[in-house]
Amino acid sequence: MSLKHILLGLLRQPASGYDLKREFDTSLAHFWAAELSQIYPALKQLEAEGLIAGKEAAPSLGPARVIYKRTAKGSAALADWLAQGPKRGAQRHTDLAQTFFLDALNADEAARFVEAMLAARREDLHVLQKIAAAWKRAAGAAFPDALPDDEFYPYLTLEAGLAVAAARVAWCERALHRIRKRRNDTG
Repeated sequence: MSLKHILLGLLRQPASGYDLKREFDTSLAHFWAAELSQIYPALKQLEAEGLIAGKEAAPSLGPARVIYKRTAKGSAALADWLAQGPKRGAQRHTDLAQTFFLDALNADEAARFVEAMLAARREDLHVLQKIAAAWKRAAGAAFPDALPDDEFYPYLTLEAGLAVAAARVAWCERALHRIRKRRNDTG
């Protein structure tokens, strides 16, 4: 999966680079991250390839913004990418990489590390639960099955994010329990 394809998908409606960054930080945060330092070069490349077109917009406040929209060629590229079927990307979880090396710490330090990881994972889950609750309130009784396509499929990714976040919380709880038990058994 590439950032370029994600940007093409997000540009179903015209948006600035800042608007796209906000979308990454909210709607996509549970499965994809991108910084402005990545977004703007990718937008320039997409524009150079004719997949999007940018137009400077008069600012209401602050500096002028470029608003990008997907071109017909960009829509075709997005459809082609989707037609290739599901892609699996390499996943990187820095906290798990750190956990792999916790033997470099003593048991109390390792427990504190996992406690901090558990607190962060609980917060991640809480944020996603708040997003889902707000979505449900806004959609009403027919939620989620009566959502329009441009909301239904993103909601499915939120459901996946909720499941993954809940599983990570549960794993942290089990890991912390095991570390404490191990510390008590060997202490």
